Amino acid sequence: MSSWKCAYCEGMIDAPRAAKVDHFKPKALFPSLAYEWTNYFLACEGCNGAKGDKWPERGGYVRPDYGDPSRHFVFAEDGTVQPASGHRAAERMVEDFDLKRKGLVEKRRLDIELMMRVVDAAAQFYRDGNEAQAKIFAAKARDDARNPKRAYSSALTQCFWRAWENACPGVKV
Repeated sequence: MSSWKCAYCEGMIDAPRAAKVDHFKPKALFPSLAYEWTNYFLACEGCNGAKGDKWPERGGYVRPDYGDPSRHFVFAEDGTVQPASGHRAAERMVEDFDLKRKGLVEKRRLDIELMMRVVDAAAQFYRDGNEAQAKIFAAKARDDARNPKRAYSSALTQCFWRAWENACPGVKV
């Protein structure tokens, strides 16, 4: 389901021993869900360890398997993440899963930075009058960013669209 990515931070899980089966609703608090498949998610050690047996007193967290969870978060080019305005479940998740931990932010930033170089190059092609080539180049960057098997695809996709719209307003890719 998560393409060997953590269901929460989207970081790659590069070895089976690094993969953790997370009980979304902790089995310590929800013992009746201990063997419920819909309560299991693949998680990295960082997210799984930070969350532990936490569960909010009210509401819950953003479910990674429901709709587009990335719409609840805003990713910045520096690799940081914030909850989208008014999304309390995302706010709790950023805090409880430690989605702003230093190593994670740095890895996201490096991937975003690499993708931004490609967007900048495509935008320069466009400004130089090579519109068709720019669109092809940008489309390849867009497709790579939103590839579900790509680490941090939600962050990359958000940053791609903001950068492209800023560099080439109204130009469809």
